[in-house]
Amino acid sequence: MTLNNNVILIGNLGDVAKIHKMEDRLFATFSIATHESYKNDDDEYVQKAPIWHNVLVFKPDVVELCKTFEKGARVEVSGSLSYRPFSHKIKRGKTVNKQEASIIAYKIEPKPLAKKPEPSNP
Repeated sequence: MTLNNNVILIGNLGDVAKIHKMEDRLFATFSIATHESYKNDDDEYVQKAPIWHNVLVFKPDVVELCKTFEKGARVEVSGSLSYRPFSHKIKRGKTVNKQEASIIAYKIEPKPLAKKPEPSNP
């Protein structure tokens, strides 16, 4: 199988996954936040606002795994991007057509931060 539309994203769960049932099949939805930071001119780290990403899971074994993650858990999501059109009403009854991107996940793994080694005492 050729993967031309592949994404890997590491972030933190915004909340526990919501499990839905449609036509006798379960699927999960959740969002993850990613954070970017940079060093400013004073050599201090500045953290930018989080970016939120929607995730959908249809594989039964991955749906079950989603049930084990708690809010704030750091995970690595592998999947593909999917876009869905939607309409949004703005002032004076005008409608704007937009697209929403979601990740259709086929794999999710815990990705805890690596701990710094403790300095050894001589």
